[in-house]
Parts: sequence; C-alpha cells; structure tokens
Amino acid sequence: MSETTDNEPVSGVRRGYERSTNALVGAMIAVALLAVLGFALNQLLQRDQSYPPQTVDYAPQLTAARADAPFAVLAPEPVPPDWRATSVDAGRQDGEYVWHLGFVVDEAEYAAVDQTTGDPDDFLGEVTPATEQDAPVQVNGVRWQTLSEPGGDDEALVLSRGDSTTVVSGTLPRDVLVAFAESLQSH
Repeated sequence: MSETTDNEPVSGVRRGYERSTNALVGAMIAVALLAVLGFALNQLLQRDQSYPPQTVDYAPQLTAARADAPFAVLAPEPVPPDWRATSVDAGRQDGEYVWHLGFVVDEAEYAAVDQTTGDPDDFLGEVTPATEQDAPVQVNGVRWQTLSEPGGDDEALVLSRGDSTTVVSGTLPRDVLVAFAESLQSH
C-alpha cells in the first residue's frame, strides 16, 4: 500500500495546483466585483455634488426678445453684484411667447423672472412650485399676488396685465424678491 499525504489523493495526483488556480479565479472575481461596486458608489456620490452653473450673457437674447415679444420684456437693471445670470430663454412655445431669465445668488439661492402670453395657471405650474396664496405686495405702486411653496423655500410674485403674466420667483426671502421685481425694466 502506498501512503498518502494531505495534499495527495489516493490516486497519487497532487491537487495543490488546482486549488491555487481556483483561488486565483475566485480572487479575480472578488476584485472585479469590488471595482464595480466602487465605481457605482463613486457615481452615486458624484450626483450629490453640485457644480456651479455657467454664467450666460443674456444681452443678445434680451434684445431679440424685446423686438419680438408682444409684451414689455423685463430684466433687472442693475443686476446685483453677487447675482449671476445662468439661464435665459425666449421665443414661442406651444404658440405662446415665453421669456425666462434666471440667476444664481450666492451660489446657493436662485431668482428668476418669467413672462408669457399663455394661460397664467398653466404657466405658474411650469415656473414655480409655489402654490399657496399669501397677502399681496406693492411693487412700484402696483399690486402683485404672492405665492409660497407649502413646506418649501420657494416664493413667487405674480402680475397679470392684459394678455401677459409676469412671475418673479426664487428661494430668496420675499423682501429680496420684491426688490428684484422693483429693479425690472423694459427699455
């Protein structure tokens, strides 16, 4: 009879090499799974990081909108020094004329002026989450409706005149939005 060791089966063939190959394949699979998990975690964490939006030059679109719009297109004059224009849009949407000018304030807040010839209720739902009616405010002697977001930070000032609606909205305190509305000019 032949003697066997722990690494040698009864047949006499050593299994040490086979075990090493299985261990290596298992380790490679584990490393690959860890790499995939690490990549997925990295992507998830990067979504939470906010990158500051690019500043836009809205002057050309403002000039074009003032020439094309069927209402007096508004923009702030002057723009406060810590405000950056980050979005602008003008033109026809679904047959109605729309003007939008948005600002980032102190990299954490925003404010915007939006105007349209479209249905005021539909338009409000598109440009602000503020829906709860509050006491009206005076802006340059004109009464504006105010809205706030239930349980949120958004505020909106709304003025409907003739065939157009103007909405000043944002996450800034109402008095700052009123000052923003007071700075709006149409020339």
